[in-house]
Amino acid sequence: QPVAMETQIQIRRGTADDIEAVAAQELELANSHNGMQLYCRIECDEHHRMLLAGLLKLLVAADCQSGRVVGFLLYTPSYMHSQPEPGFYVQSLFVELDYRRHRVGQSLLATLGRLAASSGFGHLKLLVQRSNAPAVNCYRRLGFEFLSDTENIGFFELWPAKFVNSMLRAGRRPLPAGLSLELRDCDGRLSGGLEAGRRFALTCAACDCRLQGTAALTYCMWDGCIMLADLRLVRPACAQRPCQLLSVANLKRLLGRLALSLAASPRRLWLEAPRQQTELHRMLLHTGLEDLDGRHDGDWVVCALRGAQLCGLAERQVADHFVIEADCAAPAIL
Repeated sequence: QPVAMETQIQIRRGTADDIEAVAAQELELANSHNGMQLYCRIECDEHHRMLLAGLLKLLVAADCQSGRVVGFLLYTPSYMHSQPEPGFYVQSLFVELDYRRHRVGQSLLATLGRLAASSGFGHLKLLVQRSNAPAVNCYRRLGFEFLSDTENIGFFELWPAKFVNSMLRAGRRPLPAGLSLELRDCDGRLSGGLEAGRRFALTCAACDCRLQGTAALTYCMWDGCIMLADLRLVRPACAQRPCQLLSVANLKRLLGRLALSLAASPRRLWLEAPRQQTELHRMLLHTGLEDLDGRHDGDWVVCALRGAQLCGLAERQVADHFVIEADCAAPAIL
């Protein structure tokens, strides 16, 4: 039965003691996505390890009377080529059925917005299915921008393992003569932490073309570590026909080198890129990546919250029956 509206809910940071409850709820969430529970292969021991390593981060909602976890928000660090500051990537958001319509999900997001704004993090980013009307409407009300619509950003995925392994093998091959890869940490320090992001630019000495963007690890309880990248093709004035930079082989080398530069080997690749760059879009598909917006069982779109909209979420008042743990107002530490 749905719980009473005045039931007190505590929002707090998740700990290792919450992992089993959160993993069970993640399985329920997967089951709601066309039977995706079949793909949940990661054990709780791995979740514990990633939480302690700092890649997996949690906010949980707990019933104050029973102490039971009734919802959670799983997030990881996020980096965007267009944003100088890092942000947070919302990997999963779940609320138990009996506690829905109590603004639990909105309160979890508002708490994350406060953490971001108080710590100098510039954006929140997430994926949502167009067919999930309640979630779409909620994110629009909170001010999220649907980048798949406003900037024609596509969301691409590379898996299973044989395709990922092929990409890693390509990354170990030398770059062709005339190509160079600049790779640096997003905040200027090439650190080895799981949470570190990379900014990159693959350039060609023979022309002005370059492939640039960011890459970082995110963590999915279904699959484990995943490389999340955004990619742009910059062509100020290329007179080369064909361009020495733009080939499927070079794109695979680039993606493979990015994956190898991260602190853990990813099981999948998620990539965001503009669809209007038709040459890049074609190469991505030929590389083996699948465009997930418009797929019969996909329709995933990219959303972001930044600037004044992020400040608005951070300042959003939560209902009186929510108790926000003081630690959730402290600056977030990567």
